[in-house]
Amino acid sequence: MAKQDFSALIGKAKNAPVTTPKQIVVPVKEKKEETIFSLYIPTEKLKKLKLMSAEKGISLKELINTAIDEKHFK
Repeated sequence: MAKQDFSALIGKAKNAPVTTPKQIVVPVKEKKEETIFSLYIPTEKLKKLKLMSAEKGISLKELINTAIDEKHFK
């Protein structure tokens, strides 16, 4: 295998302009006051809840919060 001349490539790399990527900061639209809460539920119930949330196209969190709102806050 013959040696290759990399000096031209190195010179080209040195002359290329360096562009630094800029991070775009986007403000949060709506910040809700929330608290993390953990609980134990039977595995089969959790599987059914996950399936229900997937069928409805919503998150498990949203499904549970909606159920709590409908049952206790309306």
